[in-house]
Amino acid sequence: MQTAIVFFRDAGADAEADNLQRLLAGQGYACWPATSVDEALALVEARPADLLIASCRDWPWRKMAELREAADSYLPIVRISESISDTVLEQCAAADVDTVLFRPVHFGLLLFKIRSSLRLRELYRREREQKNQLLGYWQAADLEHEVAAKLFNNVLKADFLETEAVAVSMSPMALFNGDLVLVAKTPEDHLHLLLGDFTGHGLAASIATPPLADMFYGMSRKGFDIEDIAAEINAKLYRLLPANRFLAATLAALYPEGSTLKTIACGLPDHYLVNRIDKSYRTITSNNIPLGIQPAIRPNPQLHRVGEHESLYLLTDGVFEAENALGELFGAERVLQAILQNPAGDFELLQSRLAEHTGGGLRKDDNTMAILHCAVDSAPWRSSRDRAAGNRLAAMAWKQMMEFDIDSLRSSNPVPLLVNTLLELQCLQAHRQAIFMIVNELFSNALDHGLLQLDSADKDSPEGFLRFYELKQQRLQTQAHGKIRLLFAHQPTAAGGRLTIKVADSGSGFDWRRCRTELQHNFGYSGRGIALLEKLCSSVTYHGCGNRVTAVFDWQA
Repeated sequence: MQTAIVFFRDAGADAEADNLQRLLAGQGYACWPATSVDEALALVEARPADLLIASCRDWPWRKMAELREAADSYLPIVRISESISDTVLEQCAAADVDTVLFRPVHFGLLLFKIRSSLRLRELYRREREQKNQLLGYWQAADLEHEVAAKLFNNVLKADFLETEAVAVSMSPMALFNGDLVLVAKTPEDHLHLLLGDFTGHGLAASIATPPLADMFYGMSRKGFDIEDIAAEINAKLYRLLPANRFLAATLAALYPEGSTLKTIACGLPDHYLVNRIDKSYRTITSNNIPLGIQPAIRPNPQLHRVGEHESLYLLTDGVFEAENALGELFGAERVLQAILQNPAGDFELLQSRLAEHTGGGLRKDDNTMAILHCAVDSAPWRSSRDRAAGNRLAAMAWKQMMEFDIDSLRSSNPVPLLVNTLLELQCLQAHRQAIFMIVNELFSNALDHGLLQLDSADKDSPEGFLRFYELKQQRLQTQAHGKIRLLFAHQPTAAGGRLTIKVADSGSGFDWRRCRTELQHNFGYSGRGIALLEKLCSSVTYHGCGNRVTAVFDWQA
């Protein structure tokens, strides 16, 4: 395409201007003469102009901005002046002229300046084109981020258990980040919490968050223990993530009935279990590898006796590794000092000290903090309701029987799977908590007292509660024989349905009468299970030596 030059010249005879126009035409340029600003504007607006030569002696330099605005792209300006002077240079600077030549004009120099100015115009055109492309990419990315953010919020917040027992503070570096906090409760009113930190930052680090959250919430809702949850999350992440990606995480479970806290720490920095009364603390150090590195793991949990006055502080490494202007890390000592000096037991002092240390500098990692108040006496999350149940099915008649030998009992807890199967068969989501507690209590009695011959009286204190479960794990691993059979039968009734549960174990039984204590008179750590069963069920009948039991649960639609 021929290069178009607007040749702004004086009206009338001008031999030099005529000669320059002829020479430029001879070089293949199209010259459009204009003798006024209006003519020049009309030419620039009518067709694309590549360059403007201002050869008039009394040139309207204040109008150059108007001419440039009328052009479709950047319009270079070459000024041909009578002579050099401060006034001429000031005018050229004010008009953003690209180059200045003086009469008599050396045509070779003019061609050189024209080509240089046209290269500048081409660079400007490319820059504007790339800028528009980037703007389009940004707009598309913003739209994608908006959709992704809505998806993430739906997954993470829809099932997030809001409770005053847990406080969370997240300071991400970007819209998406690798840190996450999940909170849920089980059908037994145990409280589950997960603090996680994926490797990397941004969307790439958070891509595995939705399936992880869905698994955590789903398994907690079904009553799985955090050991099972950690193992399943590890297997899922191992399949999903590339080799250089993993999740450092800590899972915590709070058991109000035993004043016990269980933690599974997988690669995060130290956590602190703080006594808010005397400011003493216990350090919880990671003793498991991060999740997603190996195809299968057997989590190593830690049990802690806790009271209402204690809080667990969990923090990701971004807090410990925050740097000041000198490159000094915030560090564990400053973290612990801020936690112990804060009488309110919240994040305020820690956040303030962290901000003072960094001085508002550029952060290199996401900062996430969570506090689990060990409210074993008040358990405020008990009032939280589960998600609404789905469509109800009409009551049906059906039976199901399952038997587990000692090997299968060692490897997994079948109660959550059994209960979930029952709920799916009959869509009894509204009665999930009651059914789970019934099945779990019957199964636990058969396993603990029938097969493993454990005595609930050992759970007479928080320390005894911890010893009881340590002994349970030991006997479960060393037991040579044993099995538990569960039979479920359902019949429709006029009001709804009747679920009959029969449990039998191969053990020598136990004295179920001695283990029974009225709920209102029981302030210890054991002996409430059978009384709870009798409260939830229409009937509970033990047979023989206590190794067979039948429980009937009547529900109404």
